[in-house]
Amino acid sequence: MNLIDALGGADVEYAVCTTFPFEPLFFGNYAIDPLQDAGVVAPVVLMDGQKYEQLARRNQLSSRAIGNHYYLEPISVSGAFHPKVNFLAGEDACHVGVSSANLTLGEYSTAAQLGQTVTVPRDVDQGEESLAPEVIHVAKEVRRFTQHLAADHISGHDVQTQIDRAVNTTEWLEDLDHQTDISGGFFHNLDEPILQQVTEELGDVTTAVLFAPFFGSEETLSRIGTTIGADQYEVLVSDGNTHLTPEDAVSAFGDDVTFRPLVHDTSRWIHAKGLLLKGPWGTAILYGSPNITGRALLDTASSGNIEAAILSVTTEDSDESPLWRQSSFPVHPGEQRDPGSFDFAEYTPVSQETATTTFVLDDARVERVQGETITVRFVAPHIDDGKSVTVESSAGDAVQIDWQQDTDDEQEGVTATLPEAWAQTIVRLRLSEEEYSNFRQITTEPTEGTREVTGLLRSDGREGVQSLVDEALFFDVGVATAAISQATSKLTEKYQQRQDDPDDSTNDDSDEGSWATGGTRITTKRRKPHLELKDGMDYAQKRIETLLEEPPTVRSVEELIDHFDNLWYYITKGLIRSALSPQLQEGDDPYETELNVERLHSICVNRIETIISSKFLLHSRRHLNQVRQIEPDTTADVLDSDQLTDVFIVHPATLLSLMDWHDEAFVERFGFLRQYHQALTTADPLIGELLIDGEHISHRLSEFERTLREQLSAFSDRLDRDLTLPGDFDTGLELLFYGFWYRELAQQRDNDLFDNSAIFDHYDPAGLAETAQITLRGKQRVEDNREYEALRKGTFDPIVRLTEGANDPTPQLEAIITKVDATQRH
Repeated sequence: MNLIDALGGADVEYAVCTTFPFEPLFFGNYAIDPLQDAGVVAPVVLMDGQKYEQLARRNQLSSRAIGNHYYLEPISVSGAFHPKVNFLAGEDACHVGVSSANLTLGEYSTAAQLGQTVTVPRDVDQGEESLAPEVIHVAKEVRRFTQHLAADHISGHDVQTQIDRAVNTTEWLEDLDHQTDISGGFFHNLDEPILQQVTEELGDVTTAVLFAPFFGSEETLSRIGTTIGADQYEVLVSDGNTHLTPEDAVSAFGDDVTFRPLVHDTSRWIHAKGLLLKGPWGTAILYGSPNITGRALLDTASSGNIEAAILSVTTEDSDESPLWRQSSFPVHPGEQRDPGSFDFAEYTPVSQETATTTFVLDDARVERVQGETITVRFVAPHIDDGKSVTVESSAGDAVQIDWQQDTDDEQEGVTATLPEAWAQTIVRLRLSEEEYSNFRQITTEPTEGTREVTGLLRSDGREGVQSLVDEALFFDVGVATAAISQATSKLTEKYQQRQDDPDDSTNDDSDEGSWATGGTRITTKRRKPHLELKDGMDYAQKRIETLLEEPPTVRSVEELIDHFDNLWYYITKGLIRSALSPQLQEGDDPYETELNVERLHSICVNRIETIISSKFLLHSRRHLNQVRQIEPDTTADVLDSDQLTDVFIVHPATLLSLMDWHDEAFVERFGFLRQYHQALTTADPLIGELLIDGEHISHRLSEFERTLREQLSAFSDRLDRDLTLPGDFDTGLELLFYGFWYRELAQQRDNDLFDNSAIFDHYDPAGLAETAQITLRGKQRVEDNREYEALRKGTFDPIVRLTEGANDPTPQLEAIITKVDATQRH
């Protein structure tokens, strides 16, 4: 089985290959071109961690192809990472290979290997005799094996991303049916020993034939014999290349064990390994990576190696196994010989590296490219904050960084600014002469922005948007707006296709993988950044409009809130950025950027008018309330109260503050607050409970402001100038609460809402008091400032009646503050 030959005619987007040793020059010279011709942007190679360390210490990982053309990820386990599996994933076909061949020149060109390649097309005819049900089963199991490796044994973020894409792209495999009573298939030892699985499936074994380059000790062979339980054992020997003490085999398998040579007419040495088992059920051949050792056959990944193999079962009754009739493996057993006549290879002790690591570097990846520097994230959980850490390259370069964990709890590790030349470098971390980590490569995405585009595609344009907006507006990361534009363009095309052809099965929601392809890259054709941000707003708005036209479900309401949150975020952050323009343009050296802030401002203002005129708040609240009545438990599980608070309260309040910042009425305040009250009546229990907890709302607004101030501080440092917020956020929240609660409480039906003492049994008194205080401050603000005159004299406004002494809720609000204060004093 040859990976290079298997790629002939393949059409795939992803490749995940596993190996024990690895030769970068071989892979770069012989495998990269066929893989890229097949359509793979960035193949992933998973190799044994100790072998990786040896290559790094010997400076044999310096090939620029690593990182530029493929990822090389070390896997550290108790024994050895030893599988030889190739998983080639495409949207239309999946190619799977399981063999004994490692990714080295010697094993591909001079060794006799044993393996199997299977191909499953997406449009396979289930009735085709040419595609056995075992083939579909093997492909599915290899896909799951790859998925489990990524989840449990891989710490590199970029590698996990690539493997996730490969797995998602072949989701269609799960829709293909195969018989459940098939024999054999793909076996691994991630959870259960391979030999135990094999014997449980086959049943009684009469004859066992064993061959491999490596055999275990007498004790190990005895345990293997006990597990198999055969009547007769036979050992096949490759002269000069089988590491076995024959006395151990005789002691373990009995005096009747026979020895036969493996005969072939080529000059190749035999690296194949396997078990040939016979019983009343037929003949079975297990071949792949496992040698005849305990760590390979008797242990799981937690205590031994990680191994993978194919089990082929046939019911034919023949003296000669089909194994010896394969043209790709021109080997057959010779006549029985005395074990003393063989030239058994002696065990050569593995040379021990003098250096051993004392802590683990889980990941090192480029997060941002800024001119001649890069921002690198290092993940090493065992380093304490405040440590001074030296980053050493395998070539001998070094740089000092301060280890300080990010304040964002969602991010692991620390970030450091390094010269651009460090990208793709093999590095380790050093704390002292005796304390250092394993080596890892500083990885990058194949093309800058690929990670962001793919993330947006896989989440339907919902996750990651806000981080990209911040990067574009406050960190001048040009690729951020390009990622938004290109991802939303693809998503818009997807939904248009679905609308044009709703019966097309390829447009089904479950097929997320079809929109996360390896060909997704940031192209060189760019639009102006403000137009790329507009593309994102257009997409979010279109999704909101579409979802509001459809009957609500839990899933659609969750998506609706995500897109509404993102649309608000574009607007508020865009207007905040435009409010900073006077500070950025003053002085001798005005700040120049490709972003047209004036045009962005106009786009954001127009989008506010759309939200108001289309009554998004009202219709979204109705959808939310309707689905909560249908499925209250499920809705509570998937909807986040913080996000709801942001969408329905924090962003609208920020909008009111921004009108003061800009001294500009984006919308007429009176009209906006009147519609806001209509949209968010407390008759809806969920919205009512959000609005009644002023303490939680104040906290959410403070968090928003704190994050903004941190971004502004970083922006200031980068520009070497002082930037301040042009105003505060209290104004907007106070106006919002005044406009809402005075209308709500002025209505006769709510005359005793806060007078009812039972309210304290259901709601946090401190939250109630904060609500009252914010509302009263809003009233005072309106009375003291002429610019809010419209809020006092709006036509048919209940607040006008309040100034005439009718239904004034002020006493209720003051009473609740007094009551809470008295309770806290006691």
